[in-house]
Amino acid sequence: MTELDKICTVLDKLTLDALTLMEEEIQIKLNVENAMCGGETHLAKSRYILGQNSVSSLQLPTENSPDFDAVTTVVGEDDEELFGQKARTLEVVKNEEQIDPVRWFGYLVPQDLYHSQSMFKQALQWIIRAVNVQTRLIETCGKIEQLKELKKELLVAK
Repeated sequence: MTELDKICTVLDKLTLDALTLMEEEIQIKLNVENAMCGGETHLAKSRYILGQNSVSSLQLPTENSPDFDAVTTVVGEDDEELFGQKARTLEVVKNEEQIDPVRWFGYLVPQDLYHSQSMFKQALQWIIRAVNVQTRLIETCGKIEQLKELKKELLVAK
């Protein structure tokens, strides 16, 4: 097996990997859309049940509110440097000491508000997964481009 055949075989495998990653990314984005729509629907139901002013931006913290930290934050870990760019992997870090943001809307809130919160949390998980898949896809496409250049050089050298 010649060097050119090896490069072509690796290119084929990387191209299939890229197509698989594209399909996965599309599926994840559909899941994000479904989770967001579900969260918005449950939020609208909560607003209908409690009244239009009970679930609105008036209940959100303002500049004069006491300081608070986010319940969930997303952090990126630098992976190895590939093709002149640092690859990052995102993950969720939970802050257990925080008050549940649903409490901003009262203590006796409808279940739909909790369902909405869980749908938005699920959407966040899907978004993080989509970013990680997209990062892998970019890395794979970079490898493909490098191998194409190498293949081109080998063909010119012959």
